Amino acid sequence: MTACIVGWAHSRFGKLEGETLENLIVKVATDALDHAGIGPDEVDEIVLGHFNAGFSAQDFTASLVLQADDRLRFKPATRVENACATGSAAVRQGIRAIDANAARIVLVVGAEQMTTTPGPEIGKNLLKASYLPEDGETPAGFAGVFGKIAQAYFQRYGNQSDALAMIAAKNHKNGVDNPYAQMRKDFGYEFCRQESEKNPFVAGPLK
Repeated sequence: MTACIVGWAHSRFGKLEGETLENLIVKVATDALDHAGIGPDEVDEIVLGHFNAGFSAQDFTASLVLQADDRLRFKPATRVENACATGSAAVRQGIRAIDANAARIVLVVGAEQMTTTPGPEIGKNLLKASYLPEDGETPAGFAGVFGKIAQAYFQRYGNQSDALAMIAAKNHKNGVDNPYAQMRKDFGYEFCRQESEKNPFVAGPLK
């Protein structure tokens, strides 16, 4: 059996006031099933991709998917956590279940909510996805880890600030046409290239 995606749903990126992690999971699970035209009773397995690391006091979040519909009760539900690749890991788990003929229909959901956590705690939580003996005291938290990577890249290949600015400008321009994007504004290359009060350095050469 070849796995394929038959339906999907997505919430908007950004600070969603009044939303809880459970609300986000339930809504996207419901919308994805509706889009696929699949009844909850047809689902064989549930996989939730959720990097927690202290962002939610509810550690066992896979069970929250069941709140989308009573017919999802007693379906096997597993949480997958793999740092920045958590979503991809969840999809992979679903594909493997289908390839193994252990399931025909798998509901895969990805969720993360950081905006309810104070800034300093966010950086500390994200650092748990790094190797703490080496990166545990990195300034600027997890962003600092990527800042170190960027600095090493600059040392090997020269100053790549122009390339970074072009990447940022391209991403912001694409975001204008994406209804789910966090900032739907074309800032342009010059803004992304120049350091400013609204575009400061965050870690190493990264703005």
